Amino acid sequence: QIVHRSDAIGKPKVESARDTLADVNPETKIEMIAARVAGDELDQLVAKADVVLDGCDNFATRHAVNRACVKHKKPLVSGAGVRFDGQIAVFDMRDAKAPCYACLFPEDSQSEEVRCAVMGVFAPLTGIVGCIQAAEALKILIGAGQPLAGRLMLVDALAMDIRTIRLKKDAACAVCG
Repeated sequence: QIVHRSDAIGKPKVESARDTLADVNPETKIEMIAARVAGDELDQLVAKADVVLDGCDNFATRHAVNRACVKHKKPLVSGAGVRFDGQIAVFDMRDAKAPCYACLFPEDSQSEEVRCAVMGVFAPLTGIVGCIQAAEALKILIGAGQPLAGRLMLVDALAMDIRTIRLKKDAACAVCG
């Protein structure tokens, strides 16, 4: 949300984000896709990527992106936020022992979908989650440090408490098991 400015109200988000990022760094090459991507198109985009960052707000899209990342063995940097709570995880499908997003949130589970569009989100939280996602993606791309692979970082922006939980691959996972 922090990539959008008040003078962009009414503009499509992809254009608003492109304009803000171009102002920050005119050397950045940005390819916009102003459409919902699914099926073969999603599959082709993931296949071309070195790393995939997911910040969508619904389980259906998250699971579709995860399936494509598993299929193409692409690292997935997942980030989410609602109200004052954020989550960041790296699912690195280049490692056969690594869990995927569906190991944490199975597609057939009865998880309640809590969308920030309905529940709201603390604007600084989106910046915190996004910055951590960017750091994780850069670490993966340059092979530096230890990414959050196999771990889930939970951010409580009210208490400014951050904790990390280890994740395990689910041998019965319908996507990667």
